[in-house]
Amino acid sequence: AAGADCRDALKQSGARFQALPDVAKPNKKGCGIPHGVLLTRGPTGIVYSPPLQVDCSLALRLADIERVIQEEAETHLGSPIARISTLGSYACREVVGRMRRWSEGLSEHSFGNAFDISRFSPKRGRAISVLRDYVLYGSDPTTREGRFLRGVTRRLRAEGAAARVLGPDFDASHRDHLHVDCGTPRWY
Repeated sequence: AAGADCRDALKQSGARFQALPDVAKPNKKGCGIPHGVLLTRGPTGIVYSPPLQVDCSLALRLADIERVIQEEAETHLGSPIARISTLGSYACREVVGRMRRWSEGLSEHSFGNAFDISRFSPKRGRAISVLRDYVLYGSDPTTREGRFLRGVTRRLRAEGAAARVLGPDFDASHRDHLHVDCGTPRWY
């Protein structure tokens, strides 16, 4: 859904956001968000701190992303996630780390198609830090926080809620966060 239609659907989802001006073409570096929103709360009530500056198409997919997160939180933590701490969303920059082997040029962050999660805070209990609690593949997580993170990353990938989920297993540049992106729905 484009522009106004997408924002109408996002409003119906229960998300809280501010519409940003539509961008008809990329800037000189090739970056821009076609149908941007500044999202403070997702459809299941998760608060994003700082707010996500993303394309509306990604914001609409938060319903599926948050469903997975909340189901895994109930299973492993016994409490829903109230807040997600992010390390960033929109940023005009090139691909970094190991992804450069497969993709040259601009990151999905450059189009508002990605955001980075550093911490999940449940309504009750200790916050889950990707840096502290993520257990690398090859080892089984022994803590509920580790099992939660493993469940979230596996399900987001397996169920197609996100196009890519990169974490500490991927490379050192992702050691402290989960990169979640929803592909490349661009205007050109």
